[in-house]
Amino acid sequence: MPEGFQDWSGRRFRNVDLSNTTWKETMLVNARFSGLITGLVVNDIEVAPLIDAEMSRRFPERAKLRPVDAAGVRGAWAVITDLWTASKARAAGLPEEALDRRLEADEWSWSENFRHLIMVTDGWISGTVLGRTGHFHPIGVPPSFLTDVPGIDVQASPTWAEVVVAREDRMAIVHHLVDDLADDDLARSCGEHTLHFCLLTVLDEEWHHNWYANRDLDRQ
Repeated sequence: MPEGFQDWSGRRFRNVDLSNTTWKETMLVNARFSGLITGLVVNDIEVAPLIDAEMSRRFPERAKLRPVDAAGVRGAWAVITDLWTASKARAAGLPEEALDRRLEADEWSWSENFRHLIMVTDGWISGTVLGRTGHFHPIGVPPSFLTDVPGIDVQASPTWAEVVVAREDRMAIVHHLVDDLADDDLARSCGEHTLHFCLLTVLDEEWHHNWYANRDLDRQ
């Protein structure tokens, strides 16, 4: 190997910020990446648009999840509702241990993915949009970079039935919000963001974590 060569083969990286880094003469054989990918250039080709195009080809419903008006938001939420309904029906035929099983130690289980979506609704909709306090459900699962979310019990181990109850309560909150939405509402300030930004964030989280849960369950 050339002088200064670093062999990182077989290592696993998590919660790493590689923004604005440059990698040259790098071996990416059988490497796997997941996360926020924007502006990544590999061999002079920007990768993110290619990934987005392929994901949209595989999952055409994603095109509806970038609404620009109130009617589009309602259509997008209908997509999410249908995905949740299908996932809930799938879970009904599976043993509880399958829903709680992690494919890998540092990855969420089926149940934890949907518990995270409970937390997402609590944070972005109940908190940021509606201005509520004490709004986090104890069984919600925060991302790893949030270590102390008030009201969340990190030791919670709910049944799937309990997850469904909390999840559907949160779904109803969003449904009520978007059902009465007007185009002008999207520009309303919600803390540091607009209502439109908050809704797009929730839609993105909803789709991805539904996908993660089903993808990983297929791999068990």
